[in-house]
Amino acid sequence: MLTPSELIRYQKQLKLPEWDIEKQMVLKSSHVLVVGAGGLGVAALPYLAAAGIGQISIVDPDVVDLSNLGRQVIYTSAEVGQSKALLAQRYLQNLNPEVNVSSFEVKLTSENAAQFIQKADLVVDCTDNFASRYVINDFCVSLEKPFVYAAIHAWEGLLSVCNAQLPNGTRTATYRCLFPESPNMSEIPNCDEVGVLGFIPGIMGLLQAKEAIFYLAGFPSPAQGALLRWDARDMSMKHFKVEQEPNAAINIFPKTSLDEVREIQVGEAFALLEQNLAYILDVREMDEFSIASLADSLQIPMSLVPNNIASIPVLKKCLVMCHHGMRSAHVIRFLQQEKGFTNLYNVAGGIDAWSLKIDASVPRY
Repeated sequence: MLTPSELIRYQKQLKLPEWDIEKQMVLKSSHVLVVGAGGLGVAALPYLAAAGIGQISIVDPDVVDLSNLGRQVIYTSAEVGQSKALLAQRYLQNLNPEVNVSSFEVKLTSENAAQFIQKADLVVDCTDNFASRYVINDFCVSLEKPFVYAAIHAWEGLLSVCNAQLPNGTRTATYRCLFPESPNMSEIPNCDEVGVLGFIPGIMGLLQAKEAIFYLAGFPSPAQGALLRWDARDMSMKHFKVEQEPNAAINIFPKTSLDEVREIQVGEAFALLEQNLAYILDVREMDEFSIASLADSLQIPMSLVPNNIASIPVLKKCLVMCHHGMRSAHVIRFLQQEKGFTNLYNVAGGIDAWSLKIDASVPRY
């Protein structure tokens, strides 16, 4: 049952005609896994905790960067360099001591996804990259777990409640039903150039919290069985009905070896370069490269990689680098899937991590 303090804490929502003690108890007994404590996550997490979700797990390997603070508003300037997962856990525990919050400073991968997802009743996908979204999708489908997907691009946001069981026994579309394959390199925008205003991931994260609460409490929503597209410029919300493909649970791990992005830490990368056993492929834009770069790097901007395949050596380990590791992962996946490359390694944290951990003379930006 609810404690006296919980009855006071949740009194406003308990006054809703459609809400009651039973629904509040459903939230209290629920376990929600939130993958990502960035722009989407910091908006979703406080409202999940404030609503009374009994157990919340946060998975995120990243630390707070000064450039995050325009949209990740639960962090402060004094916390730059600290773990997002731990800070988010502390924030939620201060907000609502009635809930149990766990944090994990790791990246969700195909090796550890099952251990996190199988314990949860619902997953909230607050990631910002295709690789993580497909991992979440594939393990949620395999383990029959619903998940709330959201993504942003410039002025727009996408939202859907995926793999959710409906009252008629069917399940809603999966992420692979919406996007069967990771986009081609030419379709992937430059993550540092597109930009975003902080309220956009904030709004989409709030909607993710709303959808998670609605689904757990048994309320229907247009996002269950449809892809919602919200445009900040004209405040429009359009719904695109999508049904789950008949074979959604079959072959959910296609091209496993080609999809897998092997990561290498900057310390190991430095050792390989010192022994002349590898080279750097830097896929940042020229203006970024002029600010900070490593000697003897092969520099090809991400958008130009498809037209410069012949320039990329295949007989030595290729350490692909960008600013933080997102664009380089996209390049690796493209080269592996489309061109059969097998010598690629993603430099974790990109040149920013190199500056922090290897050579402080490399400027940060």
